[in-house]
Amino acid sequence: MTELKASSVPEGRMPRRLIQLVPRFRPDVDGVGECALNLGDAFLKGYGIPSDFIAYNPPRPESTLQVPDPFPHTLQRLRGGLAEPLNRTIEALIAGSSEPPVLLLHYVSYGYSRNGIPWWLNGVVDRFREKGGRPVGLFHELFATGKFPSRTFFTSWLQRRIFRRLLAQSEAAFTSNEAFLEQIASDNKRHRPVGLIGICSNVGEPEYPRPLASRRRRMAIFGQFLTRKSVYSRYLPMLQKVTDHLEIEEIADIGPVDEPDWMDQNVYRPLGSLVHGYGTLTAAATSALLEDSILGVLPYRYALRWKSGIFAAYQAHAMAILLFPHHKDEVEPEPRERGDWCYSADQLLALALGSLDAMQSSATAGHQHYQRFRSSRLMAATILPILIEKKCE
Repeated sequence: MTELKASSVPEGRMPRRLIQLVPRFRPDVDGVGECALNLGDAFLKGYGIPSDFIAYNPPRPESTLQVPDPFPHTLQRLRGGLAEPLNRTIEALIAGSSEPPVLLLHYVSYGYSRNGIPWWLNGVVDRFREKGGRPVGLFHELFATGKFPSRTFFTSWLQRRIFRRLLAQSEAAFTSNEAFLEQIASDNKRHRPVGLIGICSNVGEPEYPRPLASRRRRMAIFGQFLTRKSVYSRYLPMLQKVTDHLEIEEIADIGPVDEPDWMDQNVYRPLGSLVHGYGTLTAAATSALLEDSILGVLPYRYALRWKSGIFAAYQAHAMAILLFPHHKDEVEPEPRERGDWCYSADQLLALALGSLDAMQSSATAGHQHYQRFRSSRLMAATILPILIEKKCE
């Protein structure tokens, strides 16, 4: 097994374009779609390679996130429909290309199928390969597991089978999680090259973020509505303790509000003027808010935090990070040391009242780590060698 890392540009012919298949794209607020967009921009800026995005699912009616204007790529929107419409779209792109096309498949099983079983996707990739295409897998997820008698318990074997076939069909595989990388290595029977990449920020990467002491004492809670709702519904009392201890002046709620009545009753009323609902903002406006905030909040599995675009956004903006358990009743590992670049609520409450010194140290270390390992530029640099068609000896 060859492990891929960012390196100098190898000799060979770069693709003129890159096809990127994603479950969802703007106007939907979707982490995988935003990752693909930022990666596409990095390929274009760094190597002159624009992307042809294919969004498998239609946008949700309430979605409002705008596609950048100007948009230097192309975008084809499908309405689901299994293999046939996807095959037609890919073949139209192949017909307009004079070189072997490259498909970067952003794989999330439940993104292409409600039950997590996109059984038809292997056939699409086979057909693409038969027409001279070169598929590359970016596995944001692999397959679900569950305890008996849950639905995932009975479908896990089929999800794993689909994943294994996609891995075998790909020229190379990438993932953002070390545990996923170990699973890929175990199932990599054809010894495809594999690589670990960091998921980049969805809302910009300021080069020189300001120190925490020069920012407003703002706490940011950013992401999809269900993500933010889980923070308020499970951790509101602890959240209030943290805001008091850190002398927080504002809680910035950033993202769509799918249930206004619930927010009014469970967030705005108990928190009062402390919380400010900003709604869905542009990436630039979100970035400006984060860069003027000292703390970002996220409920996520500690071991999987590297695959979160929100965690990456907080790191990119040199913020301290408060990580709540993904499920309140689960016993999960907590941040243990500065190298984790995040805090539990108890750890924040143990800091000196109102002091930002320890938080600044953590935020700086996290930002430095982001620049070295997680930026969109480094994602593109790690994937690039596989995209290049090697010269014949």
